[in-house]
Amino acid sequence: MKDPLETTETVDTRRAILVAVLVALGLVFVVLARPSIAVTVALIIGLIVTVMLHEAGHMIAAKHSGMKVTEFFVGFGPRIWSFRRGETEYGVKAIPAGGYVRILGMNNVEEVDPEDEARTYRAASFPKRLVTVLAGIGVNLLIAFLLVFGVLFRVGEPAGNTTTIAAVSEDLPAAAAGLRDGDRVVSINGTRIDDWEDIPAVLESHAGDEISIVVDRDGQSRALSVTPTRRSTDDGRGFIGIAPETARVSLGPVGALRESGVLMWDGTTATVNGIYRVFSPAGVERQARDVTRAGPQPSVPRGVNLERPRSVIGIVSIGDDLVQGDVWTLLFLFATINLFLALFNLIPLLPFDGGHAAIACYEAVVSRIRGREVRIDYRRMLPVTVMVFAVLLFVGGSAIFLDLREIVTGS
Repeated sequence: MKDPLETTETVDTRRAILVAVLVALGLVFVVLARPSIAVTVALIIGLIVTVMLHEAGHMIAAKHSGMKVTEFFVGFGPRIWSFRRGETEYGVKAIPAGGYVRILGMNNVEEVDPEDEARTYRAASFPKRLVTVLAGIGVNLLIAFLLVFGVLFRVGEPAGNTTTIAAVSEDLPAAAAGLRDGDRVVSINGTRIDDWEDIPAVLESHAGDEISIVVDRDGQSRALSVTPTRRSTDDGRGFIGIAPETARVSLGPVGALRESGVLMWDGTTATVNGIYRVFSPAGVERQARDVTRAGPQPSVPRGVNLERPRSVIGIVSIGDDLVQGDVWTLLFLFATINLFLALFNLIPLLPFDGGHAAIACYEAVVSRIRGREVRIDYRRMLPVTVMVFAVLLFVGGSAIFLDLREIVTGS
């Protein structure tokens, strides 16, 4: 594909710097809005690397198949810096919203120098075209599997929650009461706590009431007072903002490999269901209602609502709440992102990779049936592509709006 934001083939330094500064200020805002700068920066870099590895998969497959790759860029818009190696230009553009690789002749409408026609995507054989368009998806699936396997092999399989606090959310009652990471909850209001599930059972009925919580901290018993807050204006259940430490069972290489396959399958079914839920007519309607609603959201506290789609800004914003300072959770989050990116790109509609794969398969089957080469006229696919782009722009744009509104207003 070609960068849709490209307007010139030369480097406009002043404009590129201006755009880069504006983007940098936006990133600084997101970073400062979160309590953990390290996690935020890691998420931003990781998301960019994830997308670029996806594009690198396309580029490597295309070059290996003899196709001509003319550009490989990080970011979109005005060029900031680039260099040429062989026939490919590599570089960085001002807007770090992913990246792209340009392969000549991705459709039969694109004008190509006759000398390069034999090295276009459209002139390649069916197996080469299919491998090229699915290579990025394959890279993301491989990364997801390796990350899941690495986490399971290194830290083991979750085996339930302990009564030890792993994280305390800022600006919530637990932090105000002095609870800390590593505290083991012994009792609440005189009720002995033997299992983490006992904790919400006690807290939920005491919203607004001051209660006593006894914890074991470094071998010493401490009694603290805490007042649970309501989950939302429409949900009167009490909570204080703590997360449990998870007990884990060690797995050997074989066990980690087996469990990785199970988790990848479970993640695949959950992701496919989630994509359908978001992009179905009911999902788009629900997204529209979220955008147009006024006042606080009658849901769950900020940073915990994962029911709606998130933009890159949203992922970075809630990343610290999800990761809670644990590098292994961060790696698992990246595995989830890679799996989502792979499955999302498998949607069999243009401009997704799955759309190009579906067209390649259709052309191969029909060509064999008719006994001659058949190529789809991409111009006939334009209305469908425009409609898909419209839905993507709405869902993506509204997700950015909702994420920014959540950061600014907390709802």
